[in-house]
Amino acid sequence: MNIFYAPPSQINNGFAELLDQEAIHASKVMRAQEGDKLTIVDGEGGRYHGVVRRITKKSVQVEIEDEQHRSRPKPHFILAMGIIKKRDRLEFAVEKAIELGAAQICLFRSEHTIKENVRMDRLESLAISAMKQSLQAHLSTVEIYHSLEMMLDSIRADKILVAHEKVGGDKGNIDYESVSNAEKILLLVGPEGGFSETEIRDLTDKGGQLVSLGPNRLRAETAAVAFMSQFL
Repeated sequence: MNIFYAPPSQINNGFAELLDQEAIHASKVMRAQEGDKLTIVDGEGGRYHGVVRRITKKSVQVEIEDEQHRSRPKPHFILAMGIIKKRDRLEFAVEKAIELGAAQICLFRSEHTIKENVRMDRLESLAISAMKQSLQAHLSTVEIYHSLEMMLDSIRADKILVAHEKVGGDKGNIDYESVSNAEKILLLVGPEGGFSETEIRDLTDKGGQLVSLGPNRLRAETAAVAFMSQFL
């Protein structure tokens, strides 16, 4: 099953219009023809089923026959991670976290961050691709913060869990019962080199719980995927 993305501004009067890359994907890659049926999501919980009525060089127009609207699943997971130096690894982490259900991705610069520039246009395209790949109808947001402190001041969560390689035993276990009762959960993964001692102290001072992802030392992008997969 393939789904396509059209934001609410492109859905009007019983029609949805695919533009730009989505139109190219439908008409050129998937070779959609007039009369074919397509499924479209709007990134805000709307899912539309319709029939292709017109194809031009720049757009694909779909007449909507059926639509459903759903609220975003709870809990609302936010994955915050230190910016990874290598672009492909950073993009892998963002893409897979969204496929696993992260509603929001917060990238932050920390004491151990090396990379300065991040291509937001690529990450936003990845977010759309991951939403479609995992057949979701809600588009995850991607944000960048200049520091861990700025990110923590901006995000409000009922539960804060911090992946940390130096915690073990019962102290590092995730309390799944308390997690299931929370509406918004913030999961934190450090960059290469992990969190500094000062950052760990700041996180625990703000109520963060240090948790273990197992005995093996993981790359940052692997930790992000492993962390999200705990809550499938």
